[in-house]
Amino acid sequence: MSNDYEKSVEALMKDVKELRDDMKDLFGALKAKAGSSVGDAMDSLHDSAAHRLEQVRDAAGAAGRRCHDGVKLCTEKMEEHPLVTVLAALGAGLVLGGLIRRHRR
Repeated sequence: MSNDYEKSVEALMKDVKELRDDMKDLFGALKAKAGSSVGDAMDSLHDSAAHRLEQVRDAAGAAGRRCHDGVKLCTEKMEEHPLVTVLAALGAGLVLGGLIRRHRR
């Protein structure tokens, strides 16, 4: 579960980096055509985008840590109470099986 989450976060970070690189290229082209006043605005926008990217990284890191902590806690509880874990899994399976059977009718 944590591994899938980490892959998703990495993919998101890659996409954001690519977007930032694309925006940087676009801003470069616009700056060359529009002159210095637009260039100043583009620099400001680029700085703002970089700041937002850093905020996304921080939030993704915090979410990843919380997810990892949750998985760790869940694993510890399952190890502490194996019988309850098995019974909970059995109950969840019965409920899901009943819902699937009911849905097919």
